[in-house]
Amino acid sequence: MTSWERIREAGGGFVVTVWVGLGAIVVLFVVSAVLQRDADTSEVCVSTAAVRVPDTGCTGHRPGDTWVYYRAGSFVPAVGGSTAGASSAAPAGIAVPGTPEAGGLATPGS
Repeated sequence: MTSWERIREAGGGFVVTVWVGLGAIVVLFVVSAVLQRDADTSEVCVSTAAVRVPDTGCTGHRPGDTWVYYRAGSFVPAVGGSTAGASSAAPAGIAVPGTPEAGGLATPGS
C-alpha cells in the first residue's frame, strides 16, 4: 500500500463528513430562500415622515406616501405610529393589504 493510499484511507471518513456537511448547508440555504419567497407579508401605507397613515388611497391621494412591508409575525404599528423597521422593498411573495388600523402582529391573510 502506497503512502497516498494510506492517507486517502485514513482521511476518507473526514472527506465524506465534509461533503455531507456541505450538502446539508446547501439544502438549508435553499429551504430558507423558498420559505422567505413564499412568506406572507403585510403591507401598510406610510407618509414621507415615516408615520403610518390610513391605507385607503395610499399612493393616489397623498403625494409622497408609499407602501412598506412587514413579515408575518412582525409588529405593525397603528395609524400614527412610527414605521421604523419596515421594509420598503416589495416582497418576492404575496403582500397582503388590509392590516387593521389599530396595529398588531402581521399575520398571514391579515
